[in-house]
Amino acid sequence: EQTETAVNERDSYITQAATSLLPGTLASKNVAMVLLPDAKAEDADAIATQLKNAGATVTGRVSLTSTWVDLSRENYRSTFSGQVQGHLGGTNSKDANGILGEALAKALTANDDSSRVLMDMLSVTVDKSGTPFISVDSTPTAAAEMIVVVGPRPQASSGKGATVEASPGEDPKAWAKALEGTAGRAPTVVVGSADGDGGVVGIIRSEKAKVTTIDSVGQVAASVSTPLALALVSTRAGTIGHYGFDKGADAVMPPATK
Repeated sequence: EQTETAVNERDSYITQAATSLLPGTLASKNVAMVLLPDAKAEDADAIATQLKNAGATVTGRVSLTSTWVDLSRENYRSTFSGQVQGHLGGTNSKDANGILGEALAKALTANDDSSRVLMDMLSVTVDKSGTPFISVDSTPTAAAEMIVVVGPRPQASSGKGATVEASPGEDPKAWAKALEGTAGRAPTVVVGSADGDGGVVGIIRSEKAKVTTIDSVGQVAASVSTPLALALVSTRAGTIGHYGFDKGADAVMPPATK
């Protein structure tokens, strides 16, 4: 009970501090939200609240499917990446996963015929499994300027704390390549877990992918850090930072830029 009280008091402090720290940080910015498989809607909602407190507008929300990491669909991803390349006007990525990540970024952050085609391709085109790359939870109302990706919380293990394990038949490292592609095309911050072998933030950090990350998803600190990290990434091109409390973090929180 004492520990729970202390945690609640800490979260209350962080929340109140955010009311002074965040306003104006992302004034008039449009942000798209992307949920990875098994991410909690409540975590995305908590982050969206802090984005709004920072002055941003959440333009839409999409969820990615396991098609991105399913080993049995690796050839399909390779073929599909070739199909989307023509709508990207050149790519920074060399591999299929990165190209698909770029396609996601353009679909969410541009407002032209190519971006609309890409959105249709990612959300409608299906392989033999009948699963597209994304499902649209909230149709984008405008082109976004930046992207927040929300990953799942760590899963409780038996007896030794929390951990995340990769699902059989999946290559979680594909997330690092795909999201690096996304970040190479639009300011992107990934909020997730760095616990265990399958936590998306831990994977990005271990793979040294060029994507800004925040660990401890589901905690108030992660939600408050997200707008600060977005502001830093968008105002200082090429800046990559890792924030939070787990392995690979550079600092507890991003510096304020306003």
